[in-house]
Amino acid sequence: MTHVATSPHELEGNLNFFENGLSPYWAISKLLFHGFDGYSGEMVREIAGEEWTINLKYQKSGIAPRPQDDVEERLYEFRIGAYGDGERKANFHVRPRFAGMEHYEDGDEITSPCDSDDLPNEATNVKLSGSNLEPETYPVLLRKVLQELADEAGMGINLNHFTTIHPTSNITTYERYVRIQRSMAEKYVRSTGSLRRLFELLAQREGSSVVYKADNSGPNTDIVGYNHRLIIPKADAREMIPMHSRGKQLKHYHPEYVHGDEEDAMHHPKVGVLLKKSLNKSRSFAWSDREGLRREIDETLINTLRWSDIPVGAGGTTFIADDHFDAAPAEEDVEFFEDPTPEIEAKQDALLITTLRDMTEADVDFMEALVADGSGQHPEDLASNAERGISTLYRFLDRLDGLVRNDNAAVEFTSRKIEQEIAGIVESAEHRIENAADRAAKLMNVNVRQSASSAFQKWMQTYAATFDFDPDSDETTVRIDTRLGEFKSSSYPRVEDVLQEAKTAWVKDSRDVADLLEASVEWLNADGDRRRGRVRSLTR
Repeated sequence: MTHVATSPHELEGNLNFFENGLSPYWAISKLLFHGFDGYSGEMVREIAGEEWTINLKYQKSGIAPRPQDDVEERLYEFRIGAYGDGERKANFHVRPRFAGMEHYEDGDEITSPCDSDDLPNEATNVKLSGSNLEPETYPVLLRKVLQELADEAGMGINLNHFTTIHPTSNITTYERYVRIQRSMAEKYVRSTGSLRRLFELLAQREGSSVVYKADNSGPNTDIVGYNHRLIIPKADAREMIPMHSRGKQLKHYHPEYVHGDEEDAMHHPKVGVLLKKSLNKSRSFAWSDREGLRREIDETLINTLRWSDIPVGAGGTTFIADDHFDAAPAEEDVEFFEDPTPEIEAKQDALLITTLRDMTEADVDFMEALVADGSGQHPEDLASNAERGISTLYRFLDRLDGLVRNDNAAVEFTSRKIEQEIAGIVESAEHRIENAADRAAKLMNVNVRQSASSAFQKWMQTYAATFDFDPDSDETTVRIDTRLGEFKSSSYPRVEDVLQEAKTAWVKDSRDVADLLEASVEWLNADGDRRRGRVRSLTR
């Protein structure tokens, strides 16, 4: 299905030019000081049919000049500004780079790629930042603006100096967005929307650093979803979409001052996805990988809209065009993925049932104290509140690893979902947890009394599976909601191995293996697509 095309928003990065060393840097220095006496002033020029306001100026750097540089005390850096229609803008910060750079005051070393033995010892760096321009537009715009400045100064400039972009060039920030009709966009930030569900299920997963930030109070009005952000670090990216490997921020936000007229685009929020160096262990993204970055951004944005039941096709009433977002169909469709939250939730349900069934009386006391007095208690406080010893507490933490953890002397639930389910059990009319497994199992349509000793039921819980019988068609189906691999090299459990485990568990329960072999089986493959087959053909 065709979906709407996203538009670029923020971009920051670095373009490195090694081929001609510092020649590009000195060319701009000559243009500024010989052509404009230090400042070009503001000028308006038409570039590719669009009016741009451009300027060129300088600032002093912290870099000491070399003996061969005809500069006193410290080198200059140059600022080129370009401002187009609406909020389209680009800023280029041109800086010298060479091996052995030192600070002009204290002589401290200033490192750069030129210090590497594998690279030339001189280069020109252009640090770029801007908005509402495609990444590949920036180097083209840089050359066109320099040509306009050179023409105004009556000087020549070799634009070939700014043509060959070195592989060390990078992107540090990249955001794309769509603008959505306000009432439709609210589905994105509701409790049932993908932002909240992803946070609830991932936030306190072991090792996770997922963060949700919500601000519903704008300067001129209170709006649900005024500024909501879900931060998903690199380590959690693959939990959301398979093969994704970059930390990112999902955003739902309005302008600072929200317009009251519904016919005005600024009345409606943007929904965007931002890739950022700081969310990727301070590692930037290669400039040459910008198409891959866009694909990951678009896949995240379009799929999370789908998971929130927001139509993603262009041409309807969902999307609102603005100065930079056309609400037009995408030229190339991204891949659609299944919402991962049901699978994550099913795994946590299975863990909950299995663990609660084996709880001791002391475990029950700790769980109730943790709910009553709040997650995040110091171990000694929790032991006191449960009226149990500290050594008993640490045995409780070992036994219930997966549901609770001790993180920097704060005992907490491992996920918001687990916390909510336990709290619901504790706060119910039958507030003791002796029958917790029975009550939790109802969430999964599992009869614990029948399955307490069932090997096959334990297999079903492990793989979030259900066993259905249709009396009308006399058809039995095993549905597995865990992703399974189909090749030995897959990082997921192989479907054949998982079904062999099912067969072994079935026989262990003294059931007729023929009944299982004749059943159909459905599972999710590594890409999240639903596959179907027969148990018999997959367990030979």
